[in-house]
Amino acid sequence: MGEKPQKIEDLRWKNRIVLYFPGKSGTFPKLSHELEEGVRERKIVYFVFDEILNSNSQVDFSNAYISEIRKKFGASCEEACWVLIGLDGGVKLRKEGELDWGYIFKTIDSMPMRRSEIGSKT
Repeated sequence: MGEKPQKIEDLRWKNRIVLYFPGKSGTFPKLSHELEEGVRERKIVYFVFDEILNSNSQVDFSNAYISEIRKKFGASCEEACWVLIGLDGGVKLRKEGELDWGYIFKTIDSMPMRRSEIGSKT
């Protein structure tokens, strides 16, 4: 299947990305089957930047790169926060607080590329 992605940019045009920084009080709950389906259907790769990096994808991020991502996207978070990155690699949402999959799905579903994905299935 090729090499594992070494940077977020390696996922551009293939996946949408959710970066989650739980902070001291945040948690990442196990996804229900329904949520897993929604994540898969929308081509979302998520990364949880806790003590160790957790993801639903196999990646080969160096510790230096993980630190770079924490600084770039998570440094301003007092508590938990998350970032949604679109297929084009641009930041679409940045929110404080726990992950809100419903809001993430709704935001993705309103994007032109996602609407064309949905349209091509019917």
